[in-house]
Amino acid sequence: MKTMISRAMVIVLLFVFSIAIFAQEPKTEQFINKAKKNYLLSMDSNLNSIVESAIFITMEMKDRYPEYDYSKLINRLNELAIEGNTPTLRYKAQLASLYFNFYPMFSDIKIIDRENPDLFFRQISERLEQRPVAAN
Repeated sequence: MKTMISRAMVIVLLFVFSIAIFAQEPKTEQFINKAKKNYLLSMDSNLNSIVESAIFITMEMKDRYPEYDYSKLINRLNELAIEGNTPTLRYKAQLASLYFNFYPMFSDIKIIDRENPDLFFRQISERLEQRPVAAN
């Protein structure tokens, strides 16, 4: 029971922090760097739901602020794509890595429903299915 409460508390704090980040306009690169650092820490969590949430929120951050350097996040996503705890987590990390690395291909896909992140991942997957992989 105690671990359930602490897990719920961590998830609530993660969401509160993410709302605070996007509720205000960042004034400096320092603010964005702090957010990236916190989400990197969230991706090290043992709770898959926190990691998945951090992946989604970093993608939202990339969509809003594409001009910043996300190389550390991309490296972590590549690690999660190989070493993630579950196949779902590895798949979402792969999609997120592709989203970051080939952002122009996905830049027109907007996050419509923040309550349903799987819809956003599905749109990225569908975009990949529409593109030819190789041409002769």
